[in-house]
Amino acid sequence: MRGQKKKGVRYFGPYAHAWAIRETVDLMLRVFPVRTCSAGVFRNAASAGRPCLLGYIGKCSAPCVGRVSPEEHRELAEEFSDFMAGRTGTYIRRLEKQMTIAAEDMEYEKAARLRDDIAALRRAMEKNAVVLADATDADLIALAEDELEAAVQIFHVRGGRVRGQRGWVTDKVEAVDTAGLVEHALQQLYGEESGEAVPKEVLVPALPEDAEAVSAWLSGRRGSSSRCACPSAATRRP
Repeated sequence: MRGQKKKGVRYFGPYAHAWAIRETVDLMLRVFPVRTCSAGVFRNAASAGRPCLLGYIGKCSAPCVGRVSPEEHRELAEEFSDFMAGRTGTYIRRLEKQMTIAAEDMEYEKAARLRDDIAALRRAMEKNAVVLADATDADLIALAEDELEAAVQIFHVRGGRVRGQRGWVTDKVEAVDTAGLVEHALQQLYGEESGEAVPKEVLVPALPEDAEAVSAWLSGRRGSSSRCACPSAATRRP
């Protein structure tokens, strides 16, 4: 969400971009099909006695029509929250055990469904892989270039975990070095961003010509301290 946090609500993230949230939730709803509809949609489905589309495709347990009890839905929500909080191993092992039992009982359709559920959770885990042990909030920028083109890749790391990734290829319309490409990428990434969308730290393969001015610009976009650093040339702050 954006805006002020509400009392009594549990939050995960922050995620730098909305699409990173949607991809993760979409994968997890396959295994933990909690309701994601508004109160109005829920009431309409309950009145009609028919679940919405998500209920039909298996990405909602459809408590609106009594497919699960409130207690069962609460358990699903708790499991979803536990997985988002990083307690992933328990659920992977449980599904693997259920898949083995189903295969031994020759319930191959069930085993295949569990296999796909495990794959979905593993993909969700990959999207939130721990890459830095110090709970760093940073964007990591990498470049690959030749005389004609440059490829840019950005990994958004929040709380030490990868929360999103994007990239693009651009033509090199003029002679520009790696530092110049980095400065252009920073302008493209953060020119219209503000607040927590701008991280505390941006790690780059080469520092722009005026790194202090770039860090000051990033801090202004963020509204608090932010810096541009090159890991190979600068010491990481604690």
